[in-house]
Amino acid sequence: MLNQFRAILFYYKHLAAWSFIVTLLLTIYSPGIISALLTKLFLIGLFYFMISDRNIRKKLKFYKMAGVSNLRLVAILYFIDCFITCSFLILIEGFI
Repeated sequence: MLNQFRAILFYYKHLAAWSFIVTLLLTIYSPGIISALLTKLFLIGLFYFMISDRNIRKKLKFYKMAGVSNLRLVAILYFIDCFITCSFLILIEGFI
């Protein structure tokens, strides 16, 4: 279980910069938590369709070696991203 979580965190490390950029853009346009989470859900859905493609899946074998399914990877990435996004938006709304 710990190896699976490490594999997911290793993968999230690469997506964290893009996720933070999206969070900053969402904060500028509409700083609501609900709109941010729905946007992130849409982007995670697109990501799921990307990793379901056979050519991309061949490049991303390291999380499969740890026994993580596509659905588990996407779900845990979404929950990690939701936690970080909500924390950031709550902090920013305190200053606005």
